[in-house]
Amino acid sequence: MSLTEADEVFGAIHENALNDMLRAFFNARPRYRRFGSAAFVPATSVSQTQMGAIPLPFGGSIDWRVSFDIPQIDLFKESMPLPPQLTLQPGQFSLRTRVELCINCVKRQDDHKEDTGRDDRGKEDKGKDDRGRERGQLGEVVCTRLGVYGVGHLDSWHNGNGDGEVRLRVDAVELVDITPDGLESLLECLIRMVLDSALMHVVLPLKALRAGAFHLVVTRGPDIADDSIKVFGDV
Repeated sequence: MSLTEADEVFGAIHENALNDMLRAFFNARPRYRRFGSAAFVPATSVSQTQMGAIPLPFGGSIDWRVSFDIPQIDLFKESMPLPPQLTLQPGQFSLRTRVELCINCVKRQDDHKEDTGRDDRGKEDKGKDDRGRERGQLGEVVCTRLGVYGVGHLDSWHNGNGDGEVRLRVDAVELVDITPDGLESLLECLIRMVLDSALMHVVLPLKALRAGAFHLVVTRGPDIADDSIKVFGDV
């Protein structure tokens, strides 16, 4: 049977090339894998993305940062080991990365001070928090790094003009040796949403699968099989 089977054209990208593309994307645009509030990220730049702090119910806020290593992708069939809680099914990809979560842990001073009958804070304390630091500055930073495994699927579209795109969407992630189960589920949900949001911005145009050599009208795919993203079509 020919490589194109019943179709006229066959195109594919191997997982090695896909991982090369991901490394090039995230190295050129680190802001898609590094996020934080103003105390950690003073301004959005090519290297990081500023987002809002988490407000506290009665004043103040929690400054935070999330970053992750460039994911390594494995296209079905499985060649990268997964924890037993995850199974790589036909048509899926798996990923492996590490995520770092940080918060700015602010400790309050005692509110019950000797009453002098006047406000001693004055202008020199304006804009400072309970420890005398300027608001937005870092105090005691607490971080944790977690190994993450995940599985997902392709999200794609194409039209009769030969235009189309492929994205990676994350369906589930697994953290190893996190207890109790409720904390593990909470962190897995949070990290899945972060990774899915970041990876959906990595777009593989279908024209990359044909290397610009011809006008491709997709009849089957894109699909994952044999460690590659495959597409079949006519010209």
